[in-house]
Amino acid sequence: MKKRLNFFCVLMLLLMTSEVVMSFITGADAFREGWNAGRNAEPANTWGHLLEFFAEMFAIVAALVSFLSFVRFILNVNRNKVFVWENVNLLRLTACGLIIVAVVATCDELYTGCSLVDVYDHFFDAFLFGVFNLIVSEVFAVGLKLQEEQDLTI
Repeated sequence: MKKRLNFFCVLMLLLMTSEVVMSFITGADAFREGWNAGRNAEPANTWGHLLEFFAEMFAIVAALVSFLSFVRFILNVNRNKVFVWENVNLLRLTACGLIIVAVVATCDELYTGCSLVDVYDHFFDAFLFGVFNLIVSEVFAVGLKLQEEQDLTI
């Protein structure tokens, strides 16, 4: 059973890594175009661009925290620490990071004029995975509370 759980955790880690790598690869051309256009353009809305920059940096930090939390969760599972409160907190942190990334990226894309269909195609999977992680963390929490209650009964 532990081998299957490890396999699924490693598979999820590979999928998250491939999602991040593909996002950077597909976004590199758009970044280069925006960089060149911004270098040649006159500043029109400096405060808006500054707010957008800080929102994107916040999303990047949230993505890194989410990824590192999930890696720590996998390491705990490999150390046979599956049903512990630390894993509940790590899964919640992973979920919150993914939801923050999805919401900030969606707002940024809608602000820049992307269609709702494009936003759905790009960021709904991160939002869905975040909500799924919240559900799993709550299942872990309920299981741990039941285990604590059972340990207290004579």
